[in-house]
Amino acid sequence: MKKILFIILFISPFLLKAQCNQTLVDIAVKDLKGAASYLKDFKVRLKAQEPRKQQPVAKFSITLSKGQSYRFNVAADKGLPGQPIIQLYDGNKLQGSSFFKGKDYKSFDFPCTKTGQYLVFITFNEGKEGCAAGVLSVLK
Repeated sequence: MKKILFIILFISPFLLKAQCNQTLVDIAVKDLKGAASYLKDFKVRLKAQEPRKQQPVAKFSITLSKGQSYRFNVAADKGLPGQPIIQLYDGNKLQGSSFFKGKDYKSFDFPCTKTGQYLVFITFNEGKEGCAAGVLSVLK
């Protein structure tokens, strides 16, 4: 019995991390409510920002097509303090963000006017630790 309890306690942190990511993808996809079709997800777990160091950021490269409208949404693990921010960049120019004028949003839409490579950045507000899943979808 003690052996089984030890194994469960040893494995549970790894299982929680896996659940954090996949469960959040499922939540983010469910939030689409049929308005968009899922294309890709971005799973992120970042540690808290260390003093006098840059804020941790996850970066993903994607290709978007001219004439398509895309939705970027994000779901967060409520058990961690970080509130996720998903941003879209074309080179060094910000194209869209889930954080605007001091307010967090679950999603933003992007009407693509140029086919090409874009960067998706995911960070956590104030450099706090967090786990999130961002989802890219195409609007119907």
